[in-house]
Amino acid sequence: MKIVRLILIALVSYSFVFTADAQFRRSSENKTLTYEDMYDDPYDINKLFIGITPAYGDIHVTNITTGFGVDATYYLKNTMHFKAHARTPYFIGSDFARNSAKKNGFDPQSRARTYFYTEASASYHIWDKEQDSESLIPLYSKNYQGAEWAAKVPERARIPNKRREIFFARLGGVYYETTSELSRAITAQGVTVNPVGEEESPNSLNGESQGPVFGNVLGAGVSVGAGFTWIKNFAAKPDKTYEELVDDHVFSTFLDLFIFPMVRVEDFFHQPMSANTFIQYDASTINTSMFGGRIGIDGHFNRTLGWGYAAELGVRPGLEKRGFYGMIKIIFPMYGTKLDYSVEAFGR
Repeated sequence: MKIVRLILIALVSYSFVFTADAQFRRSSENKTLTYEDMYDDPYDINKLFIGITPAYGDIHVTNITTGFGVDATYYLKNTMHFKAHARTPYFIGSDFARNSAKKNGFDPQSRARTYFYTEASASYHIWDKEQDSESLIPLYSKNYQGAEWAAKVPERARIPNKRREIFFARLGGVYYETTSELSRAITAQGVTVNPVGEEESPNSLNGESQGPVFGNVLGAGVSVGAGFTWIKNFAAKPDKTYEELVDDHVFSTFLDLFIFPMVRVEDFFHQPMSANTFIQYDASTINTSMFGGRIGIDGHFNRTLGWGYAAELGVRPGLEKRGFYGMIKIIFPMYGTKLDYSVEAFGR
């Protein structure tokens, strides 16, 4: 009897699952979406994008900063594009190394530099072509109320469209300056930093020195790299149930090598525990590195008013063994324009 009972339960369960699955497939198959193409041209995008970076975070081994900046991107036909940006902290409290230097009695004779980073690059399109693709777009209706939409798992539709693919090589220039914590670099490198004009001194700094030591680091050089960009620029008008379907994303990945012929640690003032006054130190014995690299992504949307983002991970030339960093930023608002203000005129 137990075996018969188990068989009956299994048959009923299977029948239920089969019926539910068939009903689900039937309901899914009955759902169709009709739409009309409005435009689909990934080459017809804005030429110039200018944006404000209201928030970025830069976590570097020698300094952590948060702040704001500006960004710009310009597309020159189908052959090149140019990028530039600059960033700096909100205030001294969001420039951690500079703030720590001030709190630890950084001597006023030596200026604690505010973090500043700027970069500009030119990219050449090795290839720039169009491919067939599709986008999986959530379906949204005005009939959805706020709470209903927030709790809803959105339906999605696969819409065929065109995708522009760019493989580019680029060359750029980079400059930065920052207050940095030097004591850990001195310890990691195992070097001795002497007062200016002295070879050996009881006040020399080394890995056994007590207390934090701060100084300024400046770097300038080039970035050489390559990357891929994918561009979509289409819109479709579905039936009356749903809002317009849009995918106008510009997304890039990149890999760069940093070469900084100029990396300098400025001489700094520090008061060791054994001294009664600040002493100027010769920073030339602190080792620096001129090579580094990064991988990253960035993206924005082809709109008159939109937003963008970027993230990087790598090694920034500067203090030897102290170059690792990560950076993320949000760009909003971002203004886009085709720079075409002409109006066609016809005689009657």
